[in-house]
Amino acid sequence: MSPIYIGVANGGRKIYGTATSNPGSATEGDIYWNSTDNVYKYYDGSAWQTVANEALGESAGFAASNAAQIYATGNRTDGYYWIKGDGTRAARLMYCILNANWGGGGGWMVVANHDGQKEQHAGHQPRVTARTDQIGSDDGSGNPGQASMVPEKSFSVDMVGVPYTKFLHMAYPNSNMSSVSTSNWLRTSGPEAYYAGSFNSSQTIPTTTSYTTANFNSVGFLLAWNGSNVARRLAYPQNDYTWLQAFGNASNNVGSPDSTFKLNGSNASTADYPVWVSYTSFSSNLASGTFSFTDSTSSGTQSPTGWDDFQDGSGMGDQWRIEGSGATVGVYRGNPSLVALQ
Repeated sequence: MSPIYIGVANGGRKIYGTATSNPGSATEGDIYWNSTDNVYKYYDGSAWQTVANEALGESAGFAASNAAQIYATGNRTDGYYWIKGDGTRAARLMYCILNANWGGGGGWMVVANHDGQKEQHAGHQPRVTARTDQIGSDDGSGNPGQASMVPEKSFSVDMVGVPYTKFLHMAYPNSNMSSVSTSNWLRTSGPEAYYAGSFNSSQTIPTTTSYTTANFNSVGFLLAWNGSNVARRLAYPQNDYTWLQAFGNASNNVGSPDSTFKLNGSNASTADYPVWVSYTSFSSNLASGTFSFTDSTSSGTQSPTGWDDFQDGSGMGDQWRIEGSGATVGVYRGNPSLVALQ
């Protein structure tokens, strides 16, 4: 069947009839009905693609580059969606928060979670990572599935090639942890405590064993839940909310397991290096003023099982505070926490 030409006669875009396979010669924008797969297909300039009859992110074949792309379609339903990034690796599920009233606006991906119940390396050690040897969950290695990405389980998703501009680390209530709900991740009044940073341009997570992001362009800002700014930011020291410089997966101070990014410490017994941290300063190629999913040891007031600074020699020395708690040290220490990127 001869195609119908759109625009220039015998040129430009073409609408074909029904075919069992892709036409051999195509121009960007051409379209036809594939009777083998029972779908419409269009040519994007380099390959034939399926015209999906489903929402963006609802299948691996119609995956989004990130949660912000799904949010831009008008979808406001939180849940598990397929994310492909730049296509470096196959699409994988991520929990995406699309509620416009969450964290100053939807489009967040929960990329790492610690359950607040154990030392980091006692199960899966959560990291913000783009490496296949670091992803997984308490249920096993590899891309975590839907049942593995819940508050009661520690997990890390594959962030290779997934663009983001905003970062959030938040402590949440240890409540009804078997599923995602307004009792934990989605609480309408916001997290127990948090800190955030943003970049002026799109970023991706490096693929090296250890890494640090670039320095944030903006830090210390308030985020809103349910239309109101939530004043529960982490300060270091007291009342300084602008402490955050960057985050990354860090080796110890002698460069084990690699020397790409190192902490100014080495005395961790609750987590294996590289360990995920955020930090406030970087001097002589060593990061200091660190915060993580747990502390580095279980001595004294340190929490080996939840939200705390990472006192392996690089930590905050318990000098952090939570906004609204006055001079009280360690409010929400030990809570479960997650990292979300937008």
